[in-house]
Amino acid sequence: MKSIVAILILLCSLSSWANQKGLGISIGNPTGLNGKYWLDSSKAIDAGMAWSLGKHSDFSLHSDYLLHKDAAFYFNDVHPLDFYYGIGARMEFSDDIELGVRVPLGITHRFEQESADIFAEVAPIVDLVSKTGLELHLLFGARYYF
Repeated sequence: MKSIVAILILLCSLSSWANQKGLGISIGNPTGLNGKYWLDSSKAIDAGMAWSLGKHSDFSLHSDYLLHKDAAFYFNDVHPLDFYYGIGARMEFSDDIELGVRVPLGITHRFEQESADIFAEVAPIVDLVSKTGLELHLLFGARYYF
């Protein structure tokens, strides 16, 4: 049953992202694929499907609504880094299906000429269904925009 639910959610996610802005990978906890759709110049929706590679190799899906502040920081006084924050949800498939609230905070650098970006993100998660507790996602990644 869990497999069927995961496959249906995955297919819905992929079909909604296929004709949109960017797709890429994320490395960390968890590691997997991600996508981002820009609503306007400062608002975006992201989604990811990934696997935890620790003691338990659980599959998870997440999606967030993000607000961006352009050029909030600079690397070497030359490269602008955008700051973003948001709120979203996470579903993890382990022994039971766990649902939680996600609060991502991150920085990203956009390569305008190459239609790509790189990012680093920390996302505290409060699990509410199936178990209660606090988790932390740490991600580094890149996306290509088309």
